[in-house]
Amino acid sequence: MAAEATPFRDAEAWLAARGIDREPIRVEPAAAAEDADDQGAASEPAAGAPGEVRPREAVQLAQQSAADSALAAGERAAVPSAEPGLEDEVARAVAFVRRSTAGAPQAEGRVKEKLSDRGHPAAVIDLALAQARRERLVDDAAMVAALVEEKRRAGHAPARIRRDLRARGFEDAELDPALAAAESEDQEAAAFALAAERAARLTAAPVENAYRRVAAHVARRGYPDGLARKVARAAVFASRDQAHTAGR
Repeated sequence: MAAEATPFRDAEAWLAARGIDREPIRVEPAAAAEDADDQGAASEPAAGAPGEVRPREAVQLAQQSAADSALAAGERAAVPSAEPGLEDEVARAVAFVRRSTAGAPQAEGRVKEKLSDRGHPAAVIDLALAQARRERLVDDAAMVAALVEEKRRAGHAPARIRRDLRARGFEDAELDPALAAAESEDQEAAAFALAAERAARLTAAPVENAYRRVAAHVARRGYPDGLARKVARAAVFASRDQAHTAGR
């Protein structure tokens, strides 16, 4: 009578770890295994026989499990998946530049400082800025020229324009050529033109009220307080004289 078979625990553990639910693998006694070998293929279990795995197959399964585990551990050690590659980090840095410059133009130097503050290494910053230049996200010369023109149309004094653009990170070396024409103009004449335009809208207001509002308007554009008061007084009285003359 054949001795009672015992479970093959190692193979069972391997199968269970992979979510395979099956009956315990049983090993045939030595005598039965020899008889099966002598009988050849006729003694093989039928395909799909429930839960029956031959001893040699069970050993192979266990050996394959150990090999799979060793290979996975080696791959994890060679290529840590949690660490991003250079390309991914550059892409994130460029995405930040797009967001940062979407609301207002910024100097390349300021953008570089922000990237450094976010912990990006120098190599990543250089590559990100190169891409930002290609996308025209940063272009100091073009941005300075455009901002100076825009602020001059709004009546800003050259001193204020320089101050505002410095605050955005632009250097004097970039500002000097763009502001050369504005700084060479007669500042008092420019301030008076600004005051006269404002005073013409306030002819119905009391004189003192109009004077204070015009002076504040000119000062906010960056002209010195003394000059703002001087041109405001002249502009307010000139506008009243013109209105009086026109009414005759």
